[in-house]
Amino acid sequence: MSLLRLSALSLLIALSGCSVLNVQQPVQIPAGSWAEYQLEMAAITDWELSGKIGIRTPDDSQSANLYWQQLDQRYAIEMTGPLGQGGARIVGQPGDVKISIAGEGDFQASSPEALMHDTLGWAVPVQQIQWWVRGLPSPDSAFQYQLNNNRLSQLQQDGWQVNYLRYSQHDRYTLPGKIRLSRDALSITLIINEWTALR
Repeated sequence: MSLLRLSALSLLIALSGCSVLNVQQPVQIPAGSWAEYQLEMAAITDWELSGKIGIRTPDDSQSANLYWQQLDQRYAIEMTGPLGQGGARIVGQPGDVKISIAGEGDFQASSPEALMHDTLGWAVPVQQIQWWVRGLPSPDSAFQYQLNNNRLSQLQQDGWQVNYLRYSQHDRYTLPGKIRLSRDALSITLIINEWTALR
C-alpha cells in the first residue's frame, strides 16, 4: 500500500471515529431554547404588567388601559377607560373573586370568568391568561402549539385560539408584546407595554 493511500485510510478512520464520538455525546439544550424559556418564566410567579386591552364582539367594540398584578395565585386587574361603564377592577384568588365597576358597585363570585360575563357581557380567561401573557401554555389542560424562534407563535387551549403577534424585551426577559385571543365570536387583543418581575 502506498504512503498516500495509507495516509488517506488513516484520515478516513480518524474522521469516522470523530463522527461516532459526536453521536454518543449527550444533547445539550441550547441557550434560549423553548425548554429553558418555559422553566425560567414558570418560576416567575410574582409580576406586573401594563398596557391596553381591546374587546370585540358581534355587537360592540371596547378598549381600556390595563394593569395586572399577579402575586402567586392572587391577582389584581384594573381596566380603566371606556368599557361602557368607565372601568373595572377585579381582585381575587382561586374560589374568591370580586369585581368593582365604576358607577355600579361591587360584585362577588367564585369564578372571574362567570363574574365578568354577568357584569361586563364578556369574559377574559383569567386563569389561563396569567400563563399566556408570559408566553406559556397553562399547565392545567391539554394544548396544541406552534413555535417561531423557540417562542410561542400560536396556541390552542380550552377552546381559545391565541396568536402571538409580537415579542418585546423587558429587562433581560423576552415576553409577548401583542397577543390576540379569539373564541367563538369574541376577540380580545392585549398590548403589553411594560412587564416587571417583582421577585
